[in-house]
Amino acid sequence: MAIEPKGIQIDVLALDGKGHTVVLGTAGSGKTTLALLRAEKLSLLTGRPRVLVVTFNRALVAYMKNIQSFSKELNVTVEHFHLFALGYLKSIGKKTDYCIIPEEQKAKIIEAIVKAAHKKYPKESTFARPVQTFIEEIQFLERFGVASLEQYVEMERVGRADTYISRENRRFFFNVYEFYKIKRKEAGYLYDWDDIAIAVYNSLLEDTTDRRYAHIIVDEGQDFSPMMLKSLVKAAAPFGSFTFFGDVAQQIYGNALSWKSSGIHMQKIWRFESNYRNPREIALFAQDIAQHPQWEVKDADYVIPKVEIAAAGIKPMLVKYVDKKAEIDGIVRLLKNRSGRNVVVLKSRALVQIFLAALQGKGISAVEIKKEYGSRVIDGIYATTFQSVKGLEFDNVYIPFLNEEDFPDQETLESAESKKKVYEKSLKLFYVAATRARQGLVMTHSAALTSLFPGSSQNYDSANG
Repeated sequence: MAIEPKGIQIDVLALDGKGHTVVLGTAGSGKTTLALLRAEKLSLLTGRPRVLVVTFNRALVAYMKNIQSFSKELNVTVEHFHLFALGYLKSIGKKTDYCIIPEEQKAKIIEAIVKAAHKKYPKESTFARPVQTFIEEIQFLERFGVASLEQYVEMERVGRADTYISRENRRFFFNVYEFYKIKRKEAGYLYDWDDIAIAVYNSLLEDTTDRRYAHIIVDEGQDFSPMMLKSLVKAAAPFGSFTFFGDVAQQIYGNALSWKSSGIHMQKIWRFESNYRNPREIALFAQDIAQHPQWEVKDADYVIPKVEIAAAGIKPMLVKYVDKKAEIDGIVRLLKNRSGRNVVVLKSRALVQIFLAALQGKGISAVEIKKEYGSRVIDGIYATTFQSVKGLEFDNVYIPFLNEEDFPDQETLESAESKKKVYEKSLKLFYVAATRARQGLVMTHSAALTSLFPGSSQNYDSANG
């Protein structure tokens, strides 16, 4: 285990195996470790009940298995949500082979529907909106399990305030959603990655057989949609427990978590405020990111981290280079003789490939981490995106291209209906990446520094490359 339980962690570990428990913690507060310790404790209860630990993707599953290996006698399963969903549907006789439509094909079907509607109704301005708006709105409908137009018209669009859609015009989006499901089925697919949770939940409502798992524990729960959480709550045995571990500050998928809409009913929210991962200087710098004026939403679930217990280390470093090629070359030089676990965090898979090529060109072996990455993170050099680094930790983290023209992404910014939401999401990505570091944090730029960088912070040093 990475840490031994201490303080409030001991209290959470001592909770019995009944009902719903919510634990919110800051980055580096030991949530994943406690999730695994709780799984072990619950599995040792009378009768050796089955326990499921579920997280968001394969990379996090591999990371968790690297922290703790459970013996078969403990009846603990660690897997990502979609593997759980497919496994359950298969167990009740549903088709699961080639049943989920690829994201690219989903987008093409929605695009074709919108273009056809625009051609048929040229005066209806709704169909002139970007196709991405329809794709994201359909994701919202799926993630919240919206089953009817009436429900859609009446509900608050939680997490979608950045994209205005009048109640009157919601019918157009719902019609596209309904037509998409018809076209998807005609193409031979039953689900997509978002609405498979609806199928699981609806099946569980009718399933009167004994539940496979007495206890279900969710790690990195802030990234689960309400329907995913509702299905997992329903999958736990009535006499057992459901435990949620998450960090609202790291929520980057825009679901604006609602406990009620997720089916979670708890007596109390437990809060892990102490940061055990980052040295004090990096923890303080991360606080400065979170205090940026563009990061406005701090609801009641936000956990303010305490850093007084963190060990002293070295300040994060911001290095300015003459151009982007120099940025790449500079980080490659730093990585050449670096030991331990190191990661370069970038905004796109295309940039990841550029960095991998630069490293390999110097004879440096490096690995790309994707969400579906299934290997353990061991000593070595990695490159990945902001989204895929979530939940992991490294000795040293490198974040290049913090230029105003690159961060946030200008194309995303220009097409957004709410620039404020783009800035806030980018700050959360920055926060997530910075808090992955156990020892060192190096950031670089080669043009005007992004306005999202906490330039007035006293918790970093700067230099020219």
